[in-house]
Amino acid sequence: MALAAALTACSGGTPAETPETPELASTGSALDCAALSGPMYHRIKASTGDSLYTLNANEAANAATTYGYTEDRGVAFKAAAATGTGLSPVYRIYSPSRAEHFWTIDATEKQDLVSTGGYTTDEGIGFYASKTADPCLVPVYRYSHETLRKHRFAITDAERSSLSAAGWVDEGIKLYAAPTTPAPVDTKFSFVVIPDVQNEVVSNSTLIDHRMQWLVDNRSALDLRFVTQTGDMMNWDTPDHIQYVRASNALKKLDDARIPYALAIGNHDTAATCPGGSACPGNVNANLRNTTTFNTYFPVSRFQALAGVYETGKCDNAYHTFTAGGLDWLVLNLELWARTGAVDWAKTVIAAHPRHNVIVITHSHQTGSGGIEQSNGGYGNNSPQYVFDNSLKLYPNVKFIFSGHVGTSAYSEVTGTQGNKIYQILTTYHDASTNPTRIIEVDTAANTFSTRVYSPYTNAEKTDGSKFTISNVSWVR
Repeated sequence: MALAAALTACSGGTPAETPETPELASTGSALDCAALSGPMYHRIKASTGDSLYTLNANEAANAATTYGYTEDRGVAFKAAAATGTGLSPVYRIYSPSRAEHFWTIDATEKQDLVSTGGYTTDEGIGFYASKTADPCLVPVYRYSHETLRKHRFAITDAERSSLSAAGWVDEGIKLYAAPTTPAPVDTKFSFVVIPDVQNEVVSNSTLIDHRMQWLVDNRSALDLRFVTQTGDMMNWDTPDHIQYVRASNALKKLDDARIPYALAIGNHDTAATCPGGSACPGNVNANLRNTTTFNTYFPVSRFQALAGVYETGKCDNAYHTFTAGGLDWLVLNLELWARTGAVDWAKTVIAAHPRHNVIVITHSHQTGSGGIEQSNGGYGNNSPQYVFDNSLKLYPNVKFIFSGHVGTSAYSEVTGTQGNKIYQILTTYHDASTNPTRIIEVDTAANTFSTRVYSPYTNAEKTDGSKFTISNVSWVR
C-alpha cells in the first residue's frame, strides 16, 4: 500500500525488540516531558473510517489529496519523534483486509496482531510516548467499533463521550502523551500534620476514626495531597495490640481513599514503653529501636508514596515523594533521637533530591517553647540538635520540620547554612476529648503557606497562636 510505505519512510526507525508491557500507573520515575512536543495530526478516511495519526506535517497536509484522508480532526495530542527518558516506542501496523491502521505501545500486542490478526504490514515506530502517568501527561484512551472494524484514540471527555454515543467501545488507557494545551498548574494545595494521638486510642477509636473520615470526606475541599503524623500514635502496647489495631483501622480509611501518608515513630510506638506509660525492663535504647509491632501493623507496603527506606522492610526511617502546586515534594520521616547511621542516610536522601522541597517529620525536635531540643531523652542516640546540625540545616531545599512529644504548639524559624529559612512547627496537644489536626495550606505562586489547628470532632479551631501565615517563602522550583 502506498500510504503504508510513505508512513514507514517517516517513522524514524524500527521497533525495539522487547519493550515492556504498559504499566498504566504513576511510578514517579524521571520523564523527558519536553521531548513530547510534536503535534500528532489526526486525519480520517471518510470512505472507510480509518484514522491516520502522524507527526509528519507534510504527510498530514497531503493525506487528503494523495490518500483520501479528507476529514481533518486537527491535533489529537503531542508526542515525540525520537526516544527520550521515560519514553517508549509506539508501533504502527496496517491490516489490508480491514483497511485499518493500528497503533500500540505494547510490543506483544503488536507481534500478535502482525502474526495472527491480519495486520500484516509492519510500518515500524510511529512515535514515542509514555507507558506511565506523569503530571505533564494526559491518558490516551483507545476505542474500537465492531461494525466499522476500526480503532481510534480519545483524550478529552468530549471526545470520549462522542465516541461512546456513536457506538464505540472504550478499551481503556493505552498510553500517555502530552496535551495539546497544557493544563494550568494549580498552585494551591494542603497537607496535614496529625499530632500525638496516643490518648485517642487507649479506650476506643472514636476520635482518630472521626479525624480520618473527615480528611477523606473533605479531601477535595482541602485539596489534600498528603498526611503526616509525628509519632506516639499509640500510648503503649498490650498482648492483643489493641491500640495498634485501632490506629491501623483508622488509617485504612486513608488507604482506601488512596491518600498517601507518612508516619514518624515516637517512643510510645516502640518496645520502650510498657502499659501505663512506664519504661519497659531491659536495655531501654535497644527497646527504643524495637519497632517490630509497629512495622507489623504498618508495613512498608502501606505507604503509597514511599520512595526509599534506611533499613529494608522497616518504615522507621523512610522518604516519600509527591507533586503538588507545580512543585516536587519529599517527606522524610526520621526516627526519634536518631542513630548516626540514620542521620548519614538522611543526608544522602536530601542531597539526591535537590529539586524537591523537603518536609521532615520526627517525634522530638522542638522544645515546648519552640527551641531545638538538646537532649537525646536519656535513652536515645543523638539529640535533635545533632540531627539538625549534621544533616537538616546543610541543605537549601529543607523547608519544614514538624515534631511533637512535648508542649502543645510552637513555631520558630531557623536559617540553614546556605541561607535558606527552615520553618519548624511543633504540634502535640495530647488531647483525649477532641482530635486536633494541623492543616498546612501552600500557595506556590504567592510564595506563602498558612497553618491552623482544627478539631473536626468539635468543629473548633485552636486560638493558641497556632494559626498564622508566612510570606516570602522561597520554594525550590
